[in-house]
Amino acid sequence: KLAELGIDKVDGILFDLGLSSPQIDNAERGFTFMNDAPLDMRMDRTCKLTAEEVVNTYTFDQLTDIFFIYGEEKMSKVIAKKIVNERQNKPIKTTKELVNIIEKAVGAKYFNKQHPERQIFQAVRIEVNGELTVLKKVLPDAIELLNETGRMSVITFHSLEDRIVKQLFKKESEIDDLVKGLPVIPDEYKPKIKLINKKPILPTPEELKENSRSK
Repeated sequence: KLAELGIDKVDGILFDLGLSSPQIDNAERGFTFMNDAPLDMRMDRTCKLTAEEVVNTYTFDQLTDIFFIYGEEKMSKVIAKKIVNERQNKPIKTTKELVNIIEKAVGAKYFNKQHPERQIFQAVRIEVNGELTVLKKVLPDAIELLNETGRMSVITFHSLEDRIVKQLFKKESEIDDLVKGLPVIPDEYKPKIKLINKKPILPTPEELKENSRSK
């Protein structure tokens, strides 16, 4: 898009990786487990892959991997097995149906204490929208767009996003191992960026009070 506008360098880039509140609050989009709605979860509704297709067509192993990697849910195998069993009786079409299956899989005690539905919905949403793949691709491109004194900030909302950003920023802010220790470092091996904040900036207690979603 910037290239189309004839812009090849910028002074600042801000990534906000969260869902917008209107998307979450619009029950029919299927992002939230708080309301019953069709299993959709597409940010771009012209895309073909939906949450319903993921839940009903992915294999046990595929579902387990998605739940464990994208949701970091320790009961991934149990939940995936229950989904595969339940969909043999009838397709799983709504968010409420999926939540009920998750609860039956893990039991009420674990469900009410750990809320695995949050992790499972996050995992399915990431798979549907290819969020982490896009993030890994766009961050290096964004760094190349920055002017020498430009700044880039990234707002992340879970550990998977956070890890990708940290790893890339660390890599691009250090001297390449191939030339580390040389008296003169060639320009192409010098760090591309300098870290301004080495640790994430977290919401303050005041912000948490005013905006509960900032947690």
